[in-house]
Amino acid sequence: MTTAAEPVAAAEGSPASQPAKTPANPLLDFSIEKLHEAYREQAYDRMSEQFLAVLDHLRNITYYALDIPTKHALNSFLKHLLYFLSQEDYVLSDAYASRFIDCNGVISNAVAISDFGNTDPYLRILLGQQRNFTKLLTLYSARNKVKIDRKLLFGTSPALATQWYYCFTEGYRNGCADETTLANLREHIAYEDDRIIGINSFTHHAYFGATYIGHEHDYLVKQRINRLFQATPLCSQPIRNTPKKGRIAVLTSMWFKRQSVYRSQQPFIEALAKDHDLVLVQLGRDRNDFDTSLFSEVRRYDASKDASDISAIQDNDFAMAYYPDIGMSIESIILANMRIAPVQVTNYGHPVSTFGSKIDYWIGGQETEAVDRAREHYSERLVLIPGCAQAPVPLDYQLQYPQLPVSPIIINCTWSGQKINSDHLRRLRTIADRAKTPVKFHFFPGGAILGNGFIPLDRAIKNILGEERVQVLPDLVFEQYMPALESAHFALDAHPFGGYNTAVDLLTLRKPIVTLAGNRFYNNSTAYLLSRVGLDELITRSEQEYIDLGVRMIDNPEYRDRMIRRLKTADLAKTVLSHEHVPAFVRALDHLLDNHDTLVKQPGREPIFIN
Repeated sequence: MTTAAEPVAAAEGSPASQPAKTPANPLLDFSIEKLHEAYREQAYDRMSEQFLAVLDHLRNITYYALDIPTKHALNSFLKHLLYFLSQEDYVLSDAYASRFIDCNGVISNAVAISDFGNTDPYLRILLGQQRNFTKLLTLYSARNKVKIDRKLLFGTSPALATQWYYCFTEGYRNGCADETTLANLREHIAYEDDRIIGINSFTHHAYFGATYIGHEHDYLVKQRINRLFQATPLCSQPIRNTPKKGRIAVLTSMWFKRQSVYRSQQPFIEALAKDHDLVLVQLGRDRNDFDTSLFSEVRRYDASKDASDISAIQDNDFAMAYYPDIGMSIESIILANMRIAPVQVTNYGHPVSTFGSKIDYWIGGQETEAVDRAREHYSERLVLIPGCAQAPVPLDYQLQYPQLPVSPIIINCTWSGQKINSDHLRRLRTIADRAKTPVKFHFFPGGAILGNGFIPLDRAIKNILGEERVQVLPDLVFEQYMPALESAHFALDAHPFGGYNTAVDLLTLRKPIVTLAGNRFYNNSTAYLLSRVGLDELITRSEQEYIDLGVRMIDNPEYRDRMIRRLKTADLAKTVLSHEHVPAFVRALDHLLDNHDTLVKQPGREPIFIN
């Protein structure tokens, strides 16, 4: 994946502009003549290959702007793709059915970028045809207003409908900002069908994305998916474990230096490595930037090559399996639904319970958990250590102190694409409408907008907030990201899913944050950090408080400057960036290793407190 648009795709002066690197562009080089020639010869597989070459390009290259030739080429390609998919004699052979369904999200994004908007007219045409099943699954996404009965889809082919069901949920990455798309996604994940069979490479979109789609009901989705995993031969393979004292496997796909999981847990693993023998089980595709420095051994499990090849963990001597980021890779979900070690533990890498996997314990923060709701929020037994159960890696960045305008007031919204939802955007709209001073919201959706999700997300945000009030930034590298963050007056936190690492970033830059606190780590972590630096008054507890405080931060420069001054005098090393609770993390894992046999016999799942 690359975040840079090809030069022909970028408008002059746009962030994506760069020197040409690739000699060919499958979109611009798409041959209508060859397509029609293949159609006349009834060489339908050849047509499919032509279409898929461009769709693969659109998956791998994200356009941040469209110049006239590129927009024309995109419209032309989609015109032919949609036209031929609606022709009854063009049949997708079995060899191509799965590949086209996998492109559901990419096609949805591409059509949203184009002048077509969505595929509704073509779905209506297809619904009146025979042999339309695979084509419907290819074109029916969360952006459609046309409704198709899911029961009929599963009644036709449970296997292909299951594949489509998971591909449909990929819309969470950038679609929650659009009211119609969000409503469709919520309806989709609520759907249950006993004919949903097995798993595929897109399953993790439902597992991971359910929280962003509907955070109060994500447990239902995860429970269903865990049961499906555990019923597969893949997760039923025998594991031969002969535990060796002090030997701990760390299973992660995110152990590289700019990644948020690494940035909030590396100090824990570094402390653990002092008296324990750590094995890194690298999940997913190979990367050359994994930090392997703390591990005595490195193993690898890549489900995209051969999901059934679990040799990395099948014979092991792990006393504990520790997962920093379950749900962020398909491999992590597979292995979390297996018993590979006698003690299995996870943490806030992705701060949502697995709700029914084979994980025994969740390391949580005493200051960020609603202890009385532990059984509701976690299927794992909660183990509470002091603080917030995160340990940040300090940023290597020199403050630049840019000159900020008096007007408009620039507001950072450091919300990854999946956290941008229409409900919260309407709160921002109310803030902007009420404020007397003009505002400019800066959004940082990050990698969620790859696969050409950027332009549809940009449009959805501007449809609610107004184009003049919004700038959506592309997926920036660190050297661009930090100065962009610094070029704002203050920040508004996302809701209901806030951000721990982004709050650390902003406070490190001395940027105040207004947050709407809740009752889970993911909407309490920013409040915890604000409290640590003495800015409790920026913590709100209701929608109205959030809106009122947002308006005050915009229109009252004296108040805003006072918040900034207090933040500038805060000792970040002893507050936001403190590692004082790192030893408690190690004590927690040692306690579990030493007492697991006793703990599992205890009735109930009362939280365990580690001091």
